[in-house]
Amino acid sequence: MSPPVLRIADPERPFEVITDASDIAIGAVLMQDFGNGLQPIAYESRKMQSAESNYPVHVKEMLAIVHAFKIWRCYLTGADVTVGTDHKSLQYLRAQPNLNPQQICWLDYPESNFTYKITYEKGANNIADALSTPSAQLAA
Repeated sequence: MSPPVLRIADPERPFEVITDASDIAIGAVLMQDFGNGLQPIAYESRKMQSAESNYPVHVKEMLAIVHAFKIWRCYLTGADVTVGTDHKSLQYLRAQPNLNPQQICWLDYPESNFTYKITYEKGANNIADALSTPSAQLAA
């Protein structure tokens, strides 16, 4: 028997959230390791609003992270969370001295409510990429 496509979350295990953003959409995958590698708990994606599509790349990537925390707050509150993103600079965003009000607000939400760290995932290894990329680009 093959393992299920989605697993039921175990609140005793740490979570991994893999996120990605493109010019038109954001996507995320909620995962846990059950002893044989990471397995998906849930998938999330949405089209960006017109104003969001004009954001700089690092802001779009942060939008994907904040969106994932809001969608899965029932799983992630009180849990250890690792966020994987293919935008390396987000690992250092919290240490930046001159954040704009939007960045401060977006950082405040996850920092006030969750225990997490941000790690770098190469774009080729980022499974959330398929959730944020237009299907025509995936077929090419």
